[in-house]
Amino acid sequence: MKKTPVRKTYSALIIDADNTLFDFNRAEKAALRETLKANGYNGSPEDTYLLYHSINDSLWKLFEQGEISQEELRTMRFRRLLDTLPLPNHIARQPDPREIGDQYIDSLSEKGFLLPHALYLLRMLSSKVPLVLLSNGIACVQRRRIARSGIAEYFQDILISGEVGISKPDPAIFDLAIRALDCAPDRILCVGDSPSSDIRGGSSAGLDTCWFAPPEAVYPTGEPQPTYRISDLRRLLDFLPGRIE
Repeated sequence: MKKTPVRKTYSALIIDADNTLFDFNRAEKAALRETLKANGYNGSPEDTYLLYHSINDSLWKLFEQGEISQEELRTMRFRRLLDTLPLPNHIARQPDPREIGDQYIDSLSEKGFLLPHALYLLRMLSSKVPLVLLSNGIACVQRRRIARSGIAEYFQDILISGEVGISKPDPAIFDLAIRALDCAPDRILCVGDSPSSDIRGGSSAGLDTCWFAPPEAVYPTGEPQPTYRISDLRRLLDFLPGRIE
């Protein structure tokens, strides 16, 4: 795996949203706590979050593989979670997981927390090259969080899987991004945190890829190797033509 600084430069970037620009883990944890508390679940918040995160992650993998829909995912994750949690004493029966899921979506939509340096980075990148935001997230959640964070102006296009009917890692959604950028694939860098969707999908579409992850993260076996790895978003500036002051 090559590491920055590598002085190949790119004329356009495709950038993932959650845990690349947005601090999704923070948003997810806050929204889950609010939703469960509103329904009488006040147990061990951290243990419950870790359980939910594991359930949610496994279901998103099934979604990426085309085995379930986003609508199924939204209900299944809370059905599985509620089945494992003790029923609060003052509640006669388990809440409807669909209603819980809808409440969670509303709460999550309000939390457009950006990762450190994300806004600065987008300002700098967009002053030099066109950008496309490419997300597998739920459309209503992503649109509201994008609006609240104020990042829409930095992108030439925003592609969300639920709106275009294709999801990562299908190379067809990356082809849509390539067409929006009107740039040769070998001049586009695809950036994201997910080996199974961002890196696999970008590689399948013939793009160079950049994995954004903490320094201690271990890249999973069985996935295509990224062209680059970074742990600080500002390193993306190394890939732009010319010098940024």
